[in-house]
Amino acid sequence: MTKTIGVIGTGHLVKHMMPSIIKTGARFLISERGRKISAKLADQHDVEISADNQFIVDQSDVVILAVRPFDAVAVSNLLSFSDTQTVLSLCAGVPSSDLAPTISPANLVMAIPVVAAQFGESPTLMFPEDTRCRAILETCGPVLALETEDSFEPASAIACYYGWLQELISQMSDWVAAHGVDPDTARLLTAQMTRAAGTAVRERIETPTAELVSELATPHSFTLKGLEVLFEADAFTPWKEAAEALYRQD
Repeated sequence: MTKTIGVIGTGHLVKHMMPSIIKTGARFLISERGRKISAKLADQHDVEISADNQFIVDQSDVVILAVRPFDAVAVSNLLSFSDTQTVLSLCAGVPSSDLAPTISPANLVMAIPVVAAQFGESPTLMFPEDTRCRAILETCGPVLALETEDSFEPASAIACYYGWLQELISQMSDWVAAHGVDPDTARLLTAQMTRAAGTAVRERIETPTAELVSELATPHSFTLKGLEVLFEADAFTPWKEAAEALYRQD
């Protein structure tokens, strides 16, 4: 059982994770970095704040490293860890080859949650499998443990896809509102329709996704007509190109 969880780097992501991960029942020690956020979290969730990162490490079974990715190595290099500890890195794009030497002899686990963790809806990637980290992350939503670090990198692009989908929802809900629908209703309708599509793909696992589409895109259907416009514009290729750019770090 994880008795104490330390958090180094108290920013936007941790702010949205805390309402869920506090449910682990562990003691939380969070860094003063990001003072407005840490003070608010302390007030809302009765967590402890420390300005001394080494004190946080020394007190913790699991240390969540949630600093900006380009600061991760420099921050962890200043700290000393033990072989009984696990460092859970939320620093996207920082490979284990860079980070593991700086936190040795502690065990390194990498994860990519999204801010929907606040509502228990974050599909969180994790590598490698780790019981203690899974128990923490599962409070935020389903945890998908990958078998290799090589697969972790391309899969991480989907964490950015989360943001791209929000922009698509924004664009489409604005279109609905522009045609006379109440803006709040348009937003909820578009968001729920996006969720419904995801639920069907997730739950109907025995049916290929292409078949799910073809069930709706029947001859003369509005779904097919819209898809024909999208395919004619090659609307889906740029999404894959955006993911490829992230994978290649262009």
